[in-house]
Amino acid sequence: MLVLLLLIATATAFAVTQRLKLEPSPISQTHIDKVFSPVCRCATRAAHIDFSIRHSDHLRIVVRTPSGPTVIADKDFPKGMVHVQWDGHGIPDGIYYAAVHLQRARRTIDLPNPIRVATIKPTITKTLFRYRISEPAHALLFVNGERRIRTYYTVKRGKFAYAGRLTAKTRLVLRARDVAGNLSPPAKISSL
Repeated sequence: MLVLLLLIATATAFAVTQRLKLEPSPISQTHIDKVFSPVCRCATRAAHIDFSIRHSDHLRIVVRTPSGPTVIADKDFPKGMVHVQWDGHGIPDGIYYAAVHLQRARRTIDLPNPIRVATIKPTITKTLFRYRISEPAHALLFVNGERRIRTYYTVKRGKFAYAGRLTAKTRLVLRARDVAGNLSPPAKISSL
């Protein structure tokens, strides 16, 4: 009798497990922004988290951070698409993951897509300048009023690289000096 009960319990557990495996996920069509910057004044200043739910439910959507979960939403959502945003203010750069707790379904689902927070501004270490002059001449680059580049050759067309640090406030002026010593009027280079 004991063996028969064990066989029935094992068969029942197997059937329940197989049914749960075949049950579709309550969340589908997941789309999460891969990277964003909470400090930029641009379209990518927040991460968009979008997914579809099969049934209406009370959702608690969180992002796991070093200081604990940050709640993005905690409310009822109707069946269909869910759209939320995470602004990521006050957290360090890194990779984060979102999770959705479905209260009525009594399930928590970790969303698989990572979200990268990137607040450090890029820097340009080398800038390539291309120029065209009316006659063979040396190209001169002035950075904030100081001459930084003088090309070696006198040509009508050329290019040179500048490896100095440039910011939005850097003033760049390009001039040309021909072999007779004549200096062209300054050609202001538009901001970077």
